[in-house]
Amino acid sequence: MTQTVAQPGIAAQFPSIGRWTVTAMPSGWIYIAEFGIRQIKMDNRSVPASVGIGQDTLPSETGLGEYIEKQMKLIGGHLVEPKFAGPQPTAFPSADEAGLLFVRHNADSVGTILHAQTYVRSGLWLGIVTLTTLEEHLRTVRPDYDVFVKGLRIRPQQSATMNANREGA
Repeated sequence: MTQTVAQPGIAAQFPSIGRWTVTAMPSGWIYIAEFGIRQIKMDNRSVPASVGIGQDTLPSETGLGEYIEKQMKLIGGHLVEPKFAGPQPTAFPSADEAGLLFVRHNADSVGTILHAQTYVRSGLWLGIVTLTTLEEHLRTVRPDYDVFVKGLRIRPQQSATMNANREGA
């Protein structure tokens, strides 16, 4: 009989940002603590792609659409003539709901920049994954982005009692 034995604390060996756990790192990218990953570029004239991960809290479990709308207004106020596509529903493991938003804008110094933002809701917790790349590099970085995102895990929410016990220890 074959038995799978899990190592205790294996999840603690992976880096985490909030409730996100990073379990996959594409080749040619570097992990940046409390941010996500950035593409390693040898050419200093080229703009590296990045994938930032963050989190927020929603006021209600029905608030994802409203949150994304507010983000679109916020983004629109900071970029010159942004073009939006979405949001559109998408799937994410262990999520109650997820939406994908694309933002495209021009930066005179480097060209057209694309941001692909995935919003992932689990209860009131909201995880945000943002790919930022030059549009001309999207086909090149997309496979690496997919590897990274498929390796993201949502850690269970810790109860207030567990947090209090940890702080008092």
